[in-house]
Amino acid sequence: YQRRVHGVSKPSKLLQAQLKYAHSILLGLEVAGAHTQSMKSLQRDGCLAGSAEYIQTQWEYARRYKIMNPDLMRSEYPKFIYLTQDIIREQVREQLGFSIKKDILTVQDVLKAVNKIEMLEDPLMKIATTPVPLLKPISRLNQALKRKDQVVKDIIRKYSSGYGPGLSPELCELCIRSIDDANCYVRDNAHTVDKMAALLKELFNPDRIDEPFSLAIDVGKDGSRLSHDHRNQYRFVLQSLTLWRNVARDMFRLWYLVEQDMMDETCPYEFRNTGQGFQRVQQSPRVYNAMVNLVEVTKSEVGDWIGSDRVHIGDNQVPNGMVFIDKYTQVNRIINPILKTIEMIEKEVDPEKKLYISSIFGGVDALKKLILCDFFKHGFDGSGGDNMMDAGSCIDGRLTSAWNWCQNIKDKPFYPIFLLSGFSSFDGEF
Repeated sequence: YQRRVHGVSKPSKLLQAQLKYAHSILLGLEVAGAHTQSMKSLQRDGCLAGSAEYIQTQWEYARRYKIMNPDLMRSEYPKFIYLTQDIIREQVREQLGFSIKKDILTVQDVLKAVNKIEMLEDPLMKIATTPVPLLKPISRLNQALKRKDQVVKDIIRKYSSGYGPGLSPELCELCIRSIDDANCYVRDNAHTVDKMAALLKELFNPDRIDEPFSLAIDVGKDGSRLSHDHRNQYRFVLQSLTLWRNVARDMFRLWYLVEQDMMDETCPYEFRNTGQGFQRVQQSPRVYNAMVNLVEVTKSEVGDWIGSDRVHIGDNQVPNGMVFIDKYTQVNRIINPILKTIEMIEKEVDPEKKLYISSIFGGVDALKKLILCDFFKHGFDGSGGDNMMDAGSCIDGRLTSAWNWCQNIKDKPFYPIFLLSGFSSFDGEF
């Protein structure tokens, strides 16, 4: 669909292409889930208006699934949203006879519909939806999990209405587990960034340089496009990690806002060459304002701000909200392989590997600091843009630099250590 539609330049032919291929996709969706009688009707007249509710529901399922699982459908989902943008165009919508737009179903919506919204304010919900930490010994973990399950059962007994009208036990549990799943995702992603920040604080001191592990960077040296002394680079890295953690904590709301911006008919996209190929460039005011607020929250946590606080969305650097938010779903893919390698180094017991680490890198502590020093320097040095104008210390540029460091991992002297830890790529499993 994207290849065929984006290859059309004339507006009249573009509308024809969008309508033709959108109708084919929706027709295929309906036929795939329709009963025999519906299929005969579709084959006879091809009209989809009678299936509007079914198509809207299926479309909402896919969108909600992505929001709840940000790591999945990474390549397919942007195309799916671009298709949605075209289908909701007024001219296409009029020809189809209906709109596929439907609000994302939330736990709050479900509970409001059955007059049980007070369940969200129940003190027991905090216990039922708070992730259980990895306790030791295992008996403590099992005890905590059993207590949590018992609380869930207590809530279900309190608010469900049996198997008649209202909130069924199954739907009540689904609401609870849905909130719990979301909290687990946020906890895991935020915890990963916190662990990296903890290593920065543990192994580096902003007021003291342990040579040769200075964090100082200079423009033009080793690809850097920023200049910071050791202290300022330490603060720059810490505030960047703090921002990434805050974004992780707010990820579900940001995804929800991205969808609203992308499907806002009052703010159409412009298909143009951004210097990174042809992109759909669209303003995203909801995501922009939310991100500006997160930057301000981060500033209040870290104090003085180092570098730019500019948020790029809807320009050549970051064409739209979908591109913006997708960058932040990749933070764990950057940090987790590094943490896994550091953990392997600390726990290594094989005498030959320990000898290799000692003879080549000077020991475990020196190797850990070498890897982290390189990441904290060149993963946050403003590099990775196509030119000097696109590089720097802006909010988006910090992630661009980190990905650029990942791209250059094979050139690092410690790359064999990553391979020994089971590393395959920053897109692989970890």
